[in-house]
Amino acid sequence: MASPNPKTKTIPLPGHFPNTTSDAQRVFDVLQLGGIAIVPTEIGYGLLASSVEAIERAFSAKRRRPGHAHGLIGSYELHHELHVLEPERFEMTRVLTHDLDMGLGIVAPYKADHPILAKFTPKTLANVVKDDTIAMFVGGGSLLREICRLNYEAGQVMVGSSANLSGGGQKFLVEDIEEEIIEVADLIVDYGLQRYHVYGRASIVMDFGEMKVLRMGSCYELFRERMGRFWGVELPEDPVYKT
Repeated sequence: MASPNPKTKTIPLPGHFPNTTSDAQRVFDVLQLGGIAIVPTEIGYGLLASSVEAIERAFSAKRRRPGHAHGLIGSYELHHELHVLEPERFEMTRVLTHDLDMGLGIVAPYKADHPILAKFTPKTLANVVKDDTIAMFVGGGSLLREICRLNYEAGQVMVGSSANLSGGGQKFLVEDIEEEIIEVADLIVDYGLQRYHVYGRASIVMDFGEMKVLRMGSCYELFRERMGRFWGVELPEDPVYKT
């Protein structure tokens, strides 16, 4: 899918406001056609792709080193279907992502026979699986949730990463995204400055199988306090943002 001029592939158009329903549909349509989209999330702008070819193009543009694990982006429903966890752990992730409206990178063992995984080539699947687990980001704001809903209902898998060159750090404004990333995108959804820019961090990543923090991301101090308050789970304190 050829990328048009950056000025013509960006929504909302001048004079128009963000609309999560129609904007999510535009992103979904691009992904279905084998394209790549840059979308806003609370933790910065993300790069999304669904087809194997688009996934490879996206990560090539990022200059990501071979063998680096790719993360899925999905709904809570897909997380519940794909991952293997005890019921109480799923209740944790449901409350955190739905009732407390948190975006989380959830790592857990997975069902190898789930049909969504059949959409990957062995090479791509090998980059999605790490140590017999799969990481999936769930949540991230109303636009991303709607995109995930559309993907889930269509049975379409979505792989994502931050919209930046590898090692370049989170981008909270489209204007800060490197030209190589802008060029590879077929659609850019520009909602301006994103909510958690004050952290300058990526998402929290938590292994809910081992109950181990893998990355202290944006709002980790809130996550830590809530895990302790509601489930009595003691997690390491963030050395910068203390609870």
